[in-house]
Amino acid sequence: MPELSAQRAGELAGPDNRPIKKVAVLGSSGFVGRAVVAELGSRGVEVQRVAAPRLSWPLTQALRTDSVPAGLHDDVVNALATQLDGSQVVINTAGLPDGSAPDSAGLYGGNALLPTLVARASALVNANRLIHVSSAAAQGPMALDETSRTMPFSPYSRSKAIGERLLRREDRIDAVIYRSTWVHDVDRPNTRALIRLAQSRMSCVAGDGTAPTPQVLIDDVAAAIVHLGLVNGTVPPIVLQPYNGMTTGLLLRLLGGREPLHLPPRVARYATRCLTAYGKTSLNANAHARRVDMLLFGKRQTPGWLANQGLAPKLRPEAWERLRTAGTPQPSTSSPHADAFAGPRTGDSQLRDTSGADAANTHLTK
Repeated sequence: MPELSAQRAGELAGPDNRPIKKVAVLGSSGFVGRAVVAELGSRGVEVQRVAAPRLSWPLTQALRTDSVPAGLHDDVVNALATQLDGSQVVINTAGLPDGSAPDSAGLYGGNALLPTLVARASALVNANRLIHVSSAAAQGPMALDETSRTMPFSPYSRSKAIGERLLRREDRIDAVIYRSTWVHDVDRPNTRALIRLAQSRMSCVAGDGTAPTPQVLIDDVAAAIVHLGLVNGTVPPIVLQPYNGMTTGLLLRLLGGREPLHLPPRVARYATRCLTAYGKTSLNANAHARRVDMLLFGKRQTPGWLANQGLAPKLRPEAWERLRTAGTPQPSTSSPHADAFAGPRTGDSQLRDTSGADAANTHLTK
C-alpha cells in the first residue's frame, strides 16, 4: 500500500456513515482496474468485477450533442445494471487508454459515451457514488486544475474531454470525475519507453530541471480512486491526482540512472516551437509535440481537493528507481562480451532501437 503524506481518514464509510461493503469495478482486467481491485481487496472490500461493453460512437455524433440522448443504448444500460446490482459504489476504469490512438468510433464509444451509460446504470441500482476515471490529458497545454475547462490536443484527449462534458449532464447519481496524471508501472509500455529515453543520449531537460511534472505511480492512483469511492461526505465533481514533488530533472535521473543533458531554456523553447508548428499538421503530431514539451518544461498543477485533505502521495524515489532496474537483464558471466549485445527488454515482443528515441516517440502517453 503506498505511503501518503497524511493518514487516511480511519474507517471510511458511505453516506450516513454506513460502511461500504461492496464496490463494482468496470474494466477490472485493465491496467488501472487491476490496481484498484487490489487496493480494495487490501481494505477488505468485496469487489464486483464488471466487464465493460464495447461501444461504437462516431465523432460527428459525439461533437454535436450536449448530452447523451435518452434511451440511447438502453439495452446496454440495463445489462450493466444487472451486473452492478448490490454494489454501493461504482468505479469506472474502462475505456481505451491509448494516448496515440487515431480517431475512431471505438475510441469515442469507450471514452466519451460509456461513462454516461455507466452513470445511468448506477442510478438504476441506487449506487451511492460513481467514480469515473478520466485523464489530465483532457486539459491539454493548460495548467492542470479541477475546473471543467478542457483543451484537448489529440483524439484520445478529445474523447476524454467529451466523456467528462457528457457525464456532468447526468444528475441522477453523485458522479465524481477523477483526472489521473501520467501513470507509470514496471510493465507499462510508456514507462519502459521513458526509461529507454532517460538512459539514452536523447535524455534532456530545459534549464536546471526543477520544473514540476505530473508523473505518478499506479499504486498512488489506485489509492486515490478508492479513497474517493469510500470516503464519507461530499466530494467535488472533478478531482485531480495530487502532485507528488517530481521534477523534470529528477524523473530522468531516477529512470535513467544518469544526469540528463541540460539545454538552455531558449534552445529548448525553440525546439518545442518547431515541434508545435509540426503538430499543427495533425492531432497525432500535436500529441507528440505536447509530450516532448512536458518532458522538457514540465507542467504545473493547482493543488486540489485530495491535496487539501492532506492525501498527496509521497515521492518515494526508491520506487521510481525500481522501475528502472526491474526486468533489466543481468550481464552473463559465461561470455566476456555479453554486454556488447543489446537484447529486447522485458515486455518487448521484438528488438528495438537501443537509443530509446524511436520507442519514446511511439509510446510516451498517459
